[in-house]
Amino acid sequence: IYQWNGTVFVELQSIRTHGAMSWEFFTLMDTAYLAVANYRSSATNDHEIASVVYRWNGTLFVEQQTLATAGALDVQYFSPDGQQHFLAVANYQNNAPTFDVDSVIFQWTGSAFVPFQSIPTHGASDWEYFVIDGSSYLA
Repeated sequence: IYQWNGTVFVELQSIRTHGAMSWEFFTLMDTAYLAVANYRSSATNDHEIASVVYRWNGTLFVEQQTLATAGALDVQYFSPDGQQHFLAVANYQNNAPTFDVDSVIFQWTGSAFVPFQSIPTHGASDWEYFVIDGSSYLA
């Protein structure tokens, strides 16, 4: 993680990842979070590896929790009503290997994200949340 010092970006923090494919920054109840979608372990080639949510402690990002994922390529934060908060993870493949892997939407409980809904996907690579005429969509 790099911080702007007024002239250039300087390294603030190094976070160990496992084939990180996507980062998502979001603010939840005045607290900053950063989530990473981990694709696979380079040491074991394991695709069923946790993705991680980090919380800003005022100085650095610290691990808040892990999310069970399988070859995750994207993580998308959204809040359809400002009261409920979600992270959608696009799971690309598991260790079988098969690309028929459910992608998961996690819901914030006030202290952690928990599985809310599994959506059947085939090699999912991205999620995009959007609103049209007041209706929420996830593609």
